[in-house]
Order: sequence, then structure tokens, then C-alpha cells
Amino acid sequence: YNTEYHCFIVVKIQVYCQIIFDMSFYDELLPGFASKCWQVHKFGGTSVADANCFLQVAHIIEDQLDINNDVLGPNAKHLAVVVSAMGGKPKVTDLLLGAVRHASMREHDKVDEQLDIVLEKHSECLKILFHQEHDEQERLLEIIKGGLNDIRDILKTVYLMKWQAERISEVVSGFGELWSTQIL
Repeated sequence: YNTEYHCFIVVKIQVYCQIIFDMSFYDELLPGFASKCWQVHKFGGTSVADANCFLQVAHIIEDQLDINNDVLGPNAKHLAVVVSAMGGKPKVTDLLLGAVRHASMREHDKVDEQLDIVLEKHSECLKILFHQEHDEQERLLEIIKGGLNDIRDILKTVYLMKWQAERISEVVSGFGELWSTQIL
């Protein structure tokens, strides 16, 4: 199969990698899906650290969509985008994993502190990104608040058992990527 890798340095030394896959060899396994050429863009936490970074990523994706729309037929590429949890200081993933660790030590106040920072970080980003779209800002904020409530429920088990299971850490830290995807 064909795989091409291209890396670009984006503003603030953010690394943005573009991977182009030609999965035509999967055509028998996944008819209609695999025969298409996919262009996958992966943006790490630094690339989505704040509202300005999200805007830069959105512009890159919009540019790729414009380029792809100009190419029709069998050479057209399909676009997939993967984003990490918000980076910067502090990183959302670190905050979420910290909340799990504090729950396992029954440090309820520290759990709340970590999750409050996560909410504030996302809230500030949404205020900037959606300052003219209040309904969308509220919709996304409710998704994040709902996720944080789910995390609090999960962490009750960790708190009671004094146990920091790897799978629980993976589930909790995965919320950050889901939120970034929703925002983008």
C-alpha cells in the first residue's frame, strides 16, 4: 500500500502532521470505504491549547477542504481529523489524570479543584470562539459539564475503593479528546 508522511511546523512551533493513506488494498474488506484515499490530520494538545490555536486548526482544515473540493473524481481525498485534549498550561489530560489520582487518595477537594480548572479552561475557550453564537457556546458548555458530572460519578468508585485502575484513567482522560472534537 501507499503511505506518505508530511510534517509542517505551525505557529508557536506546533507540530502538525498530515498522513495520507491509500487503503485500496482493503477494498474487499470494506467496500466503498477502503477504496477511497484518506487524508488524516492529527493535531496535538499544543495545537488546541486555547481559542487562538483552535482557530488556526480550523483554518488549516478549511484550507484542506477547499483543496479537496477542487479535486473531484477518483483522485479526491477524504478528510479525517484527530485532535488531542487541550494542551497548554495546565494540560487537560494531566488535570483529568490528576483528578483520578486524587480520588484514589480520597482527596475530594483536590478532585474538585482539578475538574473546576478543566471547566474554566474550556469555558474561557468557548467564550472567545463562540462570542457571537451564544446558543452554540451554551450547547458545548453543557456537553462539557455533563462529561464532568459523568467523571465525578466514575471517581466516586475510585474514591470508595481507594483504587486507581488503568482503565478508569483511560476513560476519564478520553473525555478531553471528545471535548476538543466537539469544539472543533
